[in-house]
Formats: sequence, C-alpha cells, structure tokens
Amino acid sequence: MNQDEIKFELQITTTGAILEHVFGPDEELTMGRDESVGITLQDDAVSRRHAAIRLHGGKFLIRDLGSRSGTNVNWIRLEDEESVRIRTGDRIRFGSTECLVRIPGGDGPDEEIAPESPEISSPERETRTDVDEFKTRGSLLLRLNASGTLEREIGWRDFYDRYVPLIKGFAGRAGAGGEEAEDVAHEVVANFFRASHRFEYDAAHGRFRGYLKAATLNAMRARWRKRGDQVRLGEQDEVRIDDPGYVDDVWAQEWTRSVIERALEAVRSSGNQSEQSWEAFDLYGRRGVPAAEVAERLSMSPEAIRQAKSRISRQVRAEIERIRTEEG
Repeated sequence: MNQDEIKFELQITTTGAILEHVFGPDEELTMGRDESVGITLQDDAVSRRHAAIRLHGGKFLIRDLGSRSGTNVNWIRLEDEESVRIRTGDRIRFGSTECLVRIPGGDGPDEEIAPESPEISSPERETRTDVDEFKTRGSLLLRLNASGTLEREIGWRDFYDRYVPLIKGFAGRAGAGGEEAEDVAHEVVANFFRASHRFEYDAAHGRFRGYLKAATLNAMRARWRKRGDQVRLGEQDEVRIDDPGYVDDVWAQEWTRSVIERALEAVRSSGNQSEQSWEAFDLYGRRGVPAAEVAERLSMSPEAIRQAKSRISRQVRAEIERIRTEEG
C-alpha cells in the first residue's frame, strides 16, 4: 500500500465481520446486493446498487444511489444522491445491515470551521464572559489551535453535562459496572478540577478527544490498582482497558454518539425551526417513517417534509463537523 492509498473498513455489528478495501485517490466503490459491486451485502433489504463510498482529498464520502430502503448515517437518512463525509466510529445502516466505520490510518484532514452562524445559538456557542464570573463558577479554557484563534471557554457545569455521559458509556463497555462507571466519570471530572482552577488545553499537545480518553483510562487503571477485586464489574467477566484495539473502537463509538447528541441538542435549542419542522425531521429523517405517513400526521406536504429534513440535517451535520474539528 503506497502513501496515497488509504485502508477503509466496515464492521457489521451483528456478526463482527469486517468488510475492507484499500482506496486510491478519487476511487469510488459501489456497495449493494449485486455480485458486480465492489462490496456485496447479503441482505434482502439492500438494493442491488445501494450506495457508493469515495475517497476524495483524503476524506471518505458516502452517497446513496436511490436505494429502496435507504442509507442512514449516524441515524439520519440520506436523500437520493446525497453525499456526506464519514469518519471512524460513524454508524451506517444499509437496509437492515448496520455497520461501524473504521479508518485505521486516521480520518483525514479536518474541515475548515465556518464563521459563527446566527442560525445556532446555544450553550455550545457561549460568548466570552467576565473573568470574575468565571472565577466564581469555575471554568475551562480549551485552546483549539496553535494561534489561539479558536477558543472555547465553558463552565464546569457545562463540562460535566457534556462529558460525563460519554465517560460513563465508555467505562461501562470497558468492563465497569453501572455504579463503578459513574464513579470513574466523577473521578475524571474531579481530576480536571483539582489540576487547575483554570485548566488550559493546547491542541499542540494532542486533540482533546485523545486527551480525555487518556484521562479516563488513567482513572480506571488507578481504581483497578487500588481496589483490585473490589471493583464492581458489569456483566462482562474481564476488564478490557489494556486491549488497545478494543479501547480505540469503543471510544470512537461513544465519542461519535456523544457528538451527535450534542449537535442535535444545539440545533434544536437554537429555536430556528418550528416544532412541526423538527418533528418532520425526527419522524422522516431519523425514524424512517414514510414521507406520506408523516405528511398525513403533521398536515404537511411530502415536499415540505423533505425540505425540513434536508435543512435540519445540514445544520446537524455542520454542527457535528464543527465539534469534531475543534475537539478531535
């Protein structure tokens, strides 16, 4: 494999089987049920030529080819011929086959972050606040590039709400029982707080996503060493924090889930969509309810439903990319 080629993997979640292909620059691979496609999916709900994956500019893009049952990326349906970027940890559903994306060599270049948009105003986009107020409530300063042109200052409450569910989800899947996973999450946040009243993260020393993963693993290992067999495990009979492949996969999946939830909340709380439009997006774009059925339920035309779904999907995906570019 030369330096211009990039390996791409899809893991089928039900069987664990790995579908892989080494892409060359601008190569496109078709997936579906037909034997002539690049990757065959054995699923009656999958169309003969269902979707296409392309490597372009070091980034992987997926496009639905007018499939009968649809292609969903991170629980959002693609329209016919709609193309979106995919990264490690993303979930893709072709018909009834759900897959996890793995790009062993890395996801490729970041997107350029667009200027702050008036369309989204939420806790994810806080304005700078008086320093005395931050001293009162405690804060983090995340310095997201070497020049400091992208800074995000958030309160400890926001930090807790944002990352504790992620850490708990990861710890639980890495072997900790319910209460143990919660204790790990609280300990990670407490360690951040103890380290400095005003923690400064510099992207020159690594992305925040990786920094937080390392902090979580360190907290878990410390608890395991101190408490040994007193650690309350879940249903699993082993602790898998020393299995690098497993850890990387699970962290990528939990991170993706966290980012999607944050993006959905940011877009919904912006107040730029009516409740009717949001419900149309949720029913048609996320739950897969047919447009005709949604139209009857919401007294909207099918075209209006598709427009609402497309508009909100663009905002959610833009917010997902913004978070990923800033935090890893």
